[in-house]
Amino acid sequence: MSLRSPAISALLSAILIFGFLFGTTAHAASAWTEHTYIAHGLGELDGTAAANAGDALIRNYDKGFRVFEADLILTSDDRLVARHDWSDYLSRLLKQPVASEQTRDQAMTINQFKERLILEKYKPLEIKELLYLLQLHPGAYLITDTKETDPKLVKKQFQQIIDAANALDPALLDRIVPELYTPEMIRQVRQIYPFPSIIYSLYLSSLSHREVIRVVKSFGIDTIAMPVERVDAAWIRRLEQEGVKVYAHTVNDPKDEERLRRLGVHGIYTDSLQPLEAPAAKSASEGPVIASPVTAVAAATAEAQASTTAEVHEEAGFAEWLVALIKAWIASKFT
Repeated sequence: MSLRSPAISALLSAILIFGFLFGTTAHAASAWTEHTYIAHGLGELDGTAAANAGDALIRNYDKGFRVFEADLILTSDDRLVARHDWSDYLSRLLKQPVASEQTRDQAMTINQFKERLILEKYKPLEIKELLYLLQLHPGAYLITDTKETDPKLVKKQFQQIIDAANALDPALLDRIVPELYTPEMIRQVRQIYPFPSIIYSLYLSSLSHREVIRVVKSFGIDTIAMPVERVDAAWIRRLEQEGVKVYAHTVNDPKDEERLRRLGVHGIYTDSLQPLEAPAAKSASEGPVIASPVTAVAAATAEAQASTTAEVHEEAGFAEWLVALIKAWIASKFT
């Protein structure tokens, strides 16, 4: 039975309108920028960068990271997964066999992707499994590095992100920060879903400083990512005047980090440097976190698989649940 009857659709629309008019999200739009370290490719795992494995997120969360950048790419059968690219070089780096049936340097199918363990022991992640891990770590934010600018691919990628989040908990969308590369992509993604915050990334851009400022003003952008090579003090000061924070990538040398901080860079993407703001202990407000990487990734996989096979709520029961949820939300805001 479909949940989207006219009555349910009207109720959901009312919730959205009410939220936009009166609500506040659990995380302010740019609250994630309180953290100045971004774990590149979910952070280093067993000395390997860009593994994009769930175990990397869990271990680096324990080290104090709260913002995680994940490389996301479509398989040959259009499933969004956490992987930097499809090169044979990366497969060798991650100690994954290249199957005889796989064309060299071409996309894997979802089955090929899932059967190749990362570093011979870590499970690769689909988007739904990655977002389940985000759900298990309530203090974490996810930056999406999807790399594509073709509108058809952008739509496929972000629709899967949104669908996966909605299947688990729509509030996860407040902790997803799309990394976007062109003005056209910014416009398109905002039409697909109004994410509370984005990061405008310049690594695929050849725009001049003046043109970047024009984009910043036009779209109300407050965070930019750029390669280390594009950082200079005058440019950073100009962006600061526009209220823009800058993250540089990718930085793994403490001396480079120190130099960039002196130039005015707000934060860095890193594989291996440790956050200076690492919390001494997990805040009680962050809720429970599964400590064991193996347990957490297994739980993420099981939950994601269950979500695809479970039967949906009966319409009446769903409506009652939704009304109760709204009442609880209103009570939390106004009492």
